[in-house]
Amino acid sequence: MTPQGHLLTQSVAQKLTQYDNMIIICGQYEGVDERVREYLVTEEISIGDYVLSGGELAAMVVVNTVVRLLPRFSRFAGIADIRITY
Repeated sequence: MTPQGHLLTQSVAQKLTQYDNMIIICGQYEGVDERVREYLVTEEISIGDYVLSGGELAAMVVVNTVVRLLPRFSRFAGIADIRITY
């Protein structure tokens, strides 16, 4: 989870459903965060251009968005096909 990562969209969430396993890292300490990004991170995701108190909330948004797209976890048939319009 990082502000400069790819913006979480429905298509990004759909892509993430293809992984068998996922580890979401949401750091708090700048020096440690940079080393983790440099050596361990394969993809960076952002949920938007605003400040949160920590990355935990952003991680929960990603988990909720991805899990609801998995057929075995969806409570409502076809919910993933709903389009948001403004």
